[in-house]
Amino acid sequence: MNGVGPAWAPAWLRAIFTWFSAMFFDEAGWREHDQGYQLATTPRWLCDLRFLQAMVRDASHQHRAIKIAACCALALTFWAMVRLFGWASYGRGAR
Repeated sequence: MNGVGPAWAPAWLRAIFTWFSAMFFDEAGWREHDQGYQLATTPRWLCDLRFLQAMVRDASHQHRAIKIAACCALALTFWAMVRLFGWASYGRGAR
């Protein structure tokens, strides 16, 4: 699994994105998303929807309103990015 970020991005950049995202989300959401993209047995739109749902669940577990809002904004940003650019990684297998 490549963590947060596209498979084609350098590992050091994905590590930074993953570290930052861990402040807001449980990493299982993106691990499952990566696995869904690698295997390509689930339609891409459904992988992306489940990713968004996992991030929103994580946001709902936050205790401060400002962090909930930040999580939701970040979740929508991540979801938009995978919807727009995920085609480049979907079904490409492990990297």
